[in-house]
Amino acid sequence: MSDPDLERERERQRVINAYHRVFNSEDGRKVLANLRAYFRVDRPAFERSPMQRYDALAAALRDGQREVMLFIEHKLTLPTKGDADVEKPKTQVTR
Repeated sequence: MSDPDLERERERQRVINAYHRVFNSEDGRKVLANLRAYFRVDRPAFERSPMQRYDALAAALRDGQREVMLFIEHKLTLPTKGDADVEKPKTQVTR
């Protein structure tokens, strides 16, 4: 990899590691659970209104909320490298 490619990959890994540090903590899991509940991610995007009509704008809003949660959850499926802290690793390699 060239230097710009290597730096982009390092930055990508820094972001992935940051997601893991934030959302794999006890507080992070609470926040994720709260967001899933608040945005009701598991409900369908298209729901009938009280007048039995579909609201495309409401569906688009729900779909956008769901997309954010799916994005965060996807980042948490990606592997960390090292101990999740690229800048200041807690583990040291010795020979």
